[in-house]
Amino acid sequence: MKVRIVCLNSCFQWIFGKFVNKLYENLQEYGIEVDIAETPDENADVNHYIPYNVYECPNKGITTLMITHIDNIDKLKYISEQAKNASALICMSKETSNKLAMLGIDKNKLCYVNPAHDGIMPIRKIVIGWSCRVQEDGRKREFFIDKLANKLDPRYFLFKIMGEFWEPQVQKLEKNGFEVVYFNKFIYSEYAAFISGLDYYLYMGMDEGQMGFVDALAAGVKTIVTEQGYHLDAPNGITHPFTSYEDLESILLLLQREKESLLTSVKTWTWEDYTKKHIEIWEYLINNHPVSSDYPDGLTSLINSRNNTPEKNEEFQNSELKKLKIEKYKHLYFSSKRRIKVAYKKYGFFGLFLNLLRKIYNKQ
Repeated sequence: MKVRIVCLNSCFQWIFGKFVNKLYENLQEYGIEVDIAETPDENADVNHYIPYNVYECPNKGITTLMITHIDNIDKLKYISEQAKNASALICMSKETSNKLAMLGIDKNKLCYVNPAHDGIMPIRKIVIGWSCRVQEDGRKREFFIDKLANKLDPRYFLFKIMGEFWEPQVQKLEKNGFEVVYFNKFIYSEYAAFISGLDYYLYMGMDEGQMGFVDALAAGVKTIVTEQGYHLDAPNGITHPFTSYEDLESILLLLQREKESLLTSVKTWTWEDYTKKHIEIWEYLINNHPVSSDYPDGLTSLINSRNNTPEKNEEFQNSELKKLKIEKYKHLYFSSKRRIKVAYKKYGFFGLFLNLLRKIYNKQ
């Protein structure tokens, strides 16, 4: 397969440049012959335009367009003309793909490929902390931490502890791979920053309450505390109440699952996946026969567009066209306002007036 990515040099000043470069790099990794230019290649199997407004006339072979936000009437008109000759319009979201279909764009040519991330973001861990000392009688129930160290995933939690005699629990957590910040005594000068830096304040004891709970609420920090004592007297102060170890474990595993669900939501949104989705679309268009795909977007969205994409809807169309016309003039207003401000700052009122007269004269 030979692919030409068509993109104007000016596009490299924007986020489009990243899409071009990442697609180019990963196509090479897949062994695809690919280049980048401002004009199409008639000998290429695929000419892929980033973004859509670079496309002006029909090409030989397969032509696909990257469709971004269609947020005014002029863009919709432009897309409508392009759709007559393009092989596929690859939107960035299912919503835009469906919306264009309801506005009358040929749904057999519509699909979507979600954007990608670089895979470099460190996981933002859930910061859980407490400030108290371990008592000899065990009333702080510190053994809960020993058990949790065997149940939780260290990728998702960071523990901060301020107080004496937590060394055994710190060692257990660190042995199991958890990140721990430990102050082995109470340090008042560090205390305020310690509390406000938490996501959740934890207290496991059943001895009427803990003063750190009060300070956490004063800092706007959520709480995971025992349902007893003056904890109960702070209206809406307990975010996650518990009494037993089993309750606490369930709460923290719930937080872990919430974190995992965020990561999973874009698991297949890497640049490698983004590229593979495009390759699958192009191979389908070239060979003209169904191919299975593991992704919900990309090729799957193109094949299913005939059955699963909404039909043209006149009521929706009338409402949306009205909005898009309004947006057109909003864009004109704000862009004109910005240019006038810049010109006024540069030339002053008199210079701005002369510049306006010059433009009127040139139009004549």
